[in-house]
Amino acid sequence: MNYQQFLICILASCTLESGVARAIDPPQIDSQLFGVAAPTCAEETQLALNRCAARWAKTTDFLRSLIYQDLEDRLSPAMQTQLKTIDRTWQSYRELHCQESSEPFKSGSIYPLLYNNCLATLTNDRIADLQGVGEKSLTPAATNARLRSILTQANVVNSPAQLQWQRYRQQHCQWASQHFTDSRHSRQCQQDLATRRIRQIQKTIDIR
Repeated sequence: MNYQQFLICILASCTLESGVARAIDPPQIDSQLFGVAAPTCAEETQLALNRCAARWAKTTDFLRSLIYQDLEDRLSPAMQTQLKTIDRTWQSYRELHCQESSEPFKSGSIYPLLYNNCLATLTNDRIADLQGVGEKSLTPAATNARLRSILTQANVVNSPAQLQWQRYRQQHCQWASQHFTDSRHSRQCQQDLATRRIRQIQKTIDIR
């Protein structure tokens, strides 16, 4: 399945702005096929940025669903059941994290931008997880130390999102060790996810 061609076909569209149809460039698929780059917005108004962010979130989730379905079709029934459980855990984590991240701005006009950008970012990371994409990480000890430090800095050590992320990491890495034939995945899975979690929390810190 050619995800890039399918997405461009489905998502190329137009929007009416001030009564004039303006073309929107289709989102760009990352060259490593584990995510969707943020679209270029036609305008810099808050409303336009909010719409672009919403479109990015929907596009990343659409790509995730395609990859998920393609993967699920190749799994045994037992592995399919396990994958569904993991995906529900991940979706719960994504929602909790993005709510926590954007909560201080909930009453502001920038909230849809921050919330949808968060959804898209985490969905891109889930796409990487589903495809077994590794991270350029620190050593395991340094990664764990950095994760503990940034959790404390963001005051989310025992937040609902962090607890759900821990469940997700445990479930996903157990599944990945069975699914991916490369032994690297069983060795590096937890570190890869920790590296992504660090990046996700750092974004939260940066916007506050």
